[in-house]
Amino acid sequence: MSSASSVTPSLSKKLAKRNVRFFNVSLRNGIVMSTPSYPEKQSFVAHLIRALETSNPDFAWVQFLFVSSSYGADLVRLKNSMHRAKTAIEQPSLDLVSGEEQDRRQLYRDYYRRADSRMKKVDEIVTKPTITMAIQGMWVSDEPDSVYALPFDHCSDDHDSLALFRYRDPRMLLELVDRRMVVDISEYFDRYTRSRLEPPSFLVTPEELQSYVHLPAGETAASLRSLEGGTSTRAFILARIAGEKATSGSGDDISSRLVRLVKVPKNEKVLEDASVQPLAHLAAPTVRTFELVYAGGKTDVLLCAETVDDMRKYAGLLSLVYGGMKLEGAEQQPSFLRELPGIVLGNLAAPDEHDR
Repeated sequence: MSSASSVTPSLSKKLAKRNVRFFNVSLRNGIVMSTPSYPEKQSFVAHLIRALETSNPDFAWVQFLFVSSSYGADLVRLKNSMHRAKTAIEQPSLDLVSGEEQDRRQLYRDYYRRADSRMKKVDEIVTKPTITMAIQGMWVSDEPDSVYALPFDHCSDDHDSLALFRYRDPRMLLELVDRRMVVDISEYFDRYTRSRLEPPSFLVTPEELQSYVHLPAGETAASLRSLEGGTSTRAFILARIAGEKATSGSGDDISSRLVRLVKVPKNEKVLEDASVQPLAHLAAPTVRTFELVYAGGKTDVLLCAETVDDMRKYAGLLSLVYGGMKLEGAEQQPSFLRELPGIVLGNLAAPDEHDR
């Protein structure tokens, strides 16, 4: 990364008009058993890229980080804690003036009314594989509020929805470059019945993971102009598998743990559920990422894993769904970040009322 002193006066003047924001996407109300997803299957990424194209920021970086997790004991403890809290609310309180019993005020609040359905949700999750997911990013635009056009608030379930929380703390850049996330969110389960906080990461099952990690498909995908599209070889790969001549996506030519899709396979129709089944196995014991980098009217799709070997496995699973993909090694920092010192000098002061 270049130093601040290397930024020319003309570039600094240009960057002074820009606004840098970092963001995290998590549960709006901190309902920790919520597993939100997008209502339309295999459509979220296409709609996200369309929002990027429409907003057209100077630069945008969106990271989806995910890792297999095991919260069985934590979820059981959460349900027991909720049951105890519900039972306590049901016990009448004593009016200090009249000495008569009366209902507790909490009996008419959302927590009590929805306790049973939320405990049922815990029962559902505890029987499934679980994945911890984090969504974070960076947004550079002279209209910083345009980041709210990203369709995260459409991701929900019966208990909570996602919300974008915006920050100006430049230390978040290190989280992005190093692909770091909060892997263990068990403490937020323990605090749920006491002082609820929005966890920086959230829980999904393999079904919801597919809602966020997939390549664009369908009519919206066909009209995206910022992607370097390619012809899908999915049918060819499936034919080879059926003939038992070869397996797809071995990834032997991958030599980096961070890669860029040179061309994104085009699927003009949404794939059938059975066709995308390999996506249910995308999470691994170590963190993997799915990333979108938008700059200069172009969108790049990046994939990252903690080791080259795991990157090969990751790419192999995607190839089973989308066919052979041409991948190349990518830089850890997008090239736009070389301008970052000038942006920081010009814009990371005086936070507005919407930022944290």
